[in-house]
Amino acid sequence: MTDPGNQTKEQFSLEDVKTTENKNIKTVIKEQLKDNVLFFATIAAVILGITLGFILRQFFTFNDNQISYFGFPGQLFLRMLKFLILPLIATSLISGIAGLGSNSAGKIAARALIYYFSTTITAVVIGIILVVIIKPGSGRAGAVDETFKLPIDTNRIVTTHDTLLDLVRNLFPDNIIEMAFREYETQFQAEYKYHLLYSNGTNMSLKFLPKGLTNSSDLTIIKEFDYYKAVSGGRRSLNVLGVILFCFVFGGVLASMGKEGEILVKIFEALNNCSVRMIKLVMMVSPIGIFSLIIATVIEMKNPSQVFQRISMYMVTVILGLIIHAFIILPGLYVLITRKNVIKFAKNMFDALFIAVATASSTAALPTTFDCIEVKNKINRLISRFVLPVGATINMDGTALYEAVAVIFIAQLNDRELKFIDLVITSFTATLAAIGAASVPSAGLVTMLIVLGALNLPTHQISLIYTVDWFLDRLRTTVNVWGDSIGAGIVDHLSRKEIEQIEEENRRNDGYQEVNQNEDIDVEVRKVQV
Repeated sequence: MTDPGNQTKEQFSLEDVKTTENKNIKTVIKEQLKDNVLFFATIAAVILGITLGFILRQFFTFNDNQISYFGFPGQLFLRMLKFLILPLIATSLISGIAGLGSNSAGKIAARALIYYFSTTITAVVIGIILVVIIKPGSGRAGAVDETFKLPIDTNRIVTTHDTLLDLVRNLFPDNIIEMAFREYETQFQAEYKYHLLYSNGTNMSLKFLPKGLTNSSDLTIIKEFDYYKAVSGGRRSLNVLGVILFCFVFGGVLASMGKEGEILVKIFEALNNCSVRMIKLVMMVSPIGIFSLIIATVIEMKNPSQVFQRISMYMVTVILGLIIHAFIILPGLYVLITRKNVIKFAKNMFDALFIAVATASSTAALPTTFDCIEVKNKINRLISRFVLPVGATINMDGTALYEAVAVIFIAQLNDRELKFIDLVITSFTATLAAIGAASVPSAGLVTMLIVLGALNLPTHQISLIYTVDWFLDRLRTTVNVWGDSIGAGIVDHLSRKEIEQIEEENRRNDGYQEVNQNEDIDVEVRKVQV
């Protein structure tokens, strides 16, 4: 028989275990909520913004000024983030390159650039294959609605070779202050020639019209367009390519200076930490800003059901391409090279990907991407400080895929049969345009003019693409950020030897410094004793 006392003790112990388990579960839930309160608040802001936006659309009609009031807090949020992008990129690149050293930085940069270009070209090829197979533009010539007001000038002259030259020019800015707010951009000025027709039958052609010469009874002046002349110009934008090259060289020179440059390296590391902390303060209000951006976007939509119905197959093609690239190509590449769990890696990137969806800006998501990469996925800071800022600028997989699909879609709308050479041109120009695209909302629309111009397609038909750009922009930006993150993980894995050598060298230097400090202290003590 069982002792009643022992039975009571067993019951008590079982109850204690259950109570402990319940406490542990409650503690874990509380800790998770506490650690991820900003993430859950952001999700709630997105859901609330979409819901409230559709409710307001149903019962009220707003003009453009009223819609801008809804988006005002979101504009402030984006302005604060963009304000801090320059110090974040500059300090992270300089401190990262200086920490790596010039030799290691060159190898890591080569690996990163190979990854960027290979994945971007792969994304373009995927988009071209899908749009050629699905043919979303066939038989939809009447789908174009030209009444939409576009945020870009579709009559602007854009050429592929001038765009390539502009990229090179922006790598070498002529003013270090100006590159913080102005980017070089070739502009085209119309040139004319003049035909002078005299009453006596004499005809003359002039390049320039003499001052004071006008039409009269004896003279008729005919002004005729001659050609477009390329002239230097610019637009208000951060010259990110110039900033990256300058910081890369500056950091490399600091690394080569040895002890002489250590003080400056520490200053930039402190500035980088300060920039990160300031951005974390800004991110505390991100749910409010994201809620504002989402609700303004939903209210601003023009006949969403009608638009989706007209170009549903185009959207399906783009989304399918993004899914293949984001869920098959990039994870497959990560697993193949690193042999690590990509699901765990992706789970740790949720915060950054969510910010990318909400803001539609790679640069706005950059601070959160740093945090997810370095803190959660344990990627070495020396790698992330270089790979992520450069990736946010030139690694635009989603944008390249989107532009390739959009251009061939417009060609299909116009019953234009594209030959193989046209597809090759599309691949090249879409890759080039994606590299040149600013990492800000809807920048792909501007660079799409380059691809359309290369194939002599009507630029005004971007109006149809623009109607759904607000939605697809968020998806392709998320793929861009995901591609940057995968790149950081791959480059970190491939650069383990360089990182170990750098860390070993740093430990030696720290040891030498500690020994020297101890020797100095001993000398001082002896002097005091004497």
